[in-house]
Amino acid sequence: MKKYIIIIFLLKSLIIIGQDMEYARNIVEKLSSEKFYGRGYINKGDSIAAQYLKNEFKNIGLQKIGESYLQKYTFSVNSIPENPVLIFGDNQLAPAKDFIVIPSSPDIDEWVKICWINKNTFLNPWRFNNFLKSDKSECLVCIDTTGFNNPELYSFANLFLSKKYIEAKGIIEVATDLKYTARTYIDDIVHIQIKPDVIDVNADSVYLKISNEFYENYKTQNVVGYLEGETDSIIMVVAHYDHLGMLGDIMFPGANDNASGVSMVLNLAKYYKKNENNLKHNIFFVLFSGEEADLSGSTYFANNPPFDLSLVKVVINFDMVGTGTHGISVFNAKEYPEYEEILFSLNDEKKYFERIRTTEAVYSSDHAPFHEKGVKAMFFFAGDNSYYHQPEDVPEDLTFKAYKGLFNIIIDFIEKM
Repeated sequence: MKKYIIIIFLLKSLIIIGQDMEYARNIVEKLSSEKFYGRGYINKGDSIAAQYLKNEFKNIGLQKIGESYLQKYTFSVNSIPENPVLIFGDNQLAPAKDFIVIPSSPDIDEWVKICWINKNTFLNPWRFNNFLKSDKSECLVCIDTTGFNNPELYSFANLFLSKKYIEAKGIIEVATDLKYTARTYIDDIVHIQIKPDVIDVNADSVYLKISNEFYENYKTQNVVGYLEGETDSIIMVVAHYDHLGMLGDIMFPGANDNASGVSMVLNLAKYYKKNENNLKHNIFFVLFSGEEADLSGSTYFANNPPFDLSLVKVVINFDMVGTGTHGISVFNAKEYPEYEEILFSLNDEKKYFERIRTTEAVYSSDHAPFHEKGVKAMFFFAGDNSYYHQPEDVPEDLTFKAYKGLFNIIIDFIEKM
């Protein structure tokens, strides 16, 4: 009889794990669907997602802070609601495939002269000096990549243009991988990234059309819920739910970035709700908007916390955790040797991952505003991000290779604390 009880217990354990993964995949698929418009700032995709996540918090049974799960705030952000047009030579190029618009670019609708800069210009000081002195105020400056066999020279040329050392109408930066992004301001020059294989070096002008819609006080929200523990101490489990939204009619689903991180926060919330009677710490589950736009949501929360930040023992931030073929990275962990040691010790004991890579402070995700205020904060990453900030970041490509291990090591880590 005892043998059968053990078997039943093991089967139930396996079912629970399966249910967690099924829930994770469902969350990622829903958040990546067309219903949420890429969780950006066209058609209020971020707010639609926030309402959905608020209901998830409610269904799980998390407590509100005050009357709502939503922490509302405003920030500036831009969007490009119409497909940009770029005609280069005889070809009309495809947005997000052949070229991408940096969204701080101002409106434009005209043929524009190209001012070419090539390898010989960069290598010849006299030519380079003359190029800098020449008037390019009505030009788009573009690199002719022919002969750029030196990777360092190629990188320098792109960096030179992207830093806007030249006064021009705009720049066309050569980029093998096109990465869309978000901006909180409108620039005074156009900035385009273009793949090298579609450049026509014989073209003397291009037609460019960009329509930029800028929201100076865009209304958005973080989503916040918590479970009460035995002491005043707090652990924050966080992720950003926003993504890049739409570029015209092209959607950026953001499955790995960061629907996967949101699913981890929700999964942990479900786990701790089932075990809330044994909680030593208060656990706050926070989903931020505005991460893609200068960490706006986490910065607002860190500046307007609903509790004393000195009570926070650690901020655990998940960003892109949908793959992890070769293990995980924990950014900022080297800043806190005692936490780093716990993670290494747990992994040595239970073999969750092939490896855990740790780093010193980085400022690339929502842990950063808390770290800057002296709060211990770590960023857990398990993303093979080949489709980072591209329309191809879809649920079907996520392996969730590190997901179960990450889920379990976080539970073990919090228990050790």
